Amino acid sequence: MTTTSPRLVNWENGTDLVIELPLAVDVATVWAKLIDSETAGSWFASFTVDDAAGETDSVDTPGDDSDEANGDGGESQPGITFDLGETRLHGEILSCEVEDHVLIELEDFGVLGIQLLALELTDGDATLLIFTQSAPDVESARLKAADFGPMWDTHLRLFARTLGLDVVEAGEEELLALYADLELEDSEAENGASDASASEDGGANEE
Repeated sequence: MTTTSPRLVNWENGTDLVIELPLAVDVATVWAKLIDSETAGSWFASFTVDDAAGETDSVDTPGDDSDEANGDGGESQPGITFDLGETRLHGEILSCEVEDHVLIELEDFGVLGIQLLALELTDGDATLLIFTQSAPDVESARLKAADFGPMWDTHLRLFARTLGLDVVEAGEEELLALYADLELEDSEAENGASDASASEDGGANEE
């Protein structure tokens, strides 16, 4: 069964809340679910992406197209809006590479990232989903983990269910206790596969 694995990771320019979620599904399938607005409504919130070409219902645009859209000014980022029902959550897509990662900055939450890493298992392809929420320092990261970690964890478990996977149940009290006292790791202990995500999150922290 699928379950999450959270921790804090300390980088040179800040500290991230990191939640890993192994998925017994190939990367292409996970990505397709991740960027589909209708599916997103069942595990977080449906969304629209607004770039120079207009609105769309997928985050699949900022790869090659974003360079053209930002070619003149170089500063404009595609906007993304999540429909939460009574309110809307606005943000910007900072970086997006198809079937690899998406990095966004949301009001009230800061910089969030999702990276997909392919895993080879004996019984088929699988994906490691790595969610990150950036903070400028360890203390801020611990506060964010305690405040938002249980919520992100719950949404990630819901996402895994959209892929038809069995997910370990976790109650509210269990998650609150878990995210109130996460293990802190130094970035040097991280494997090389996480370096790409770290460099982008580190850049966001540096700002």
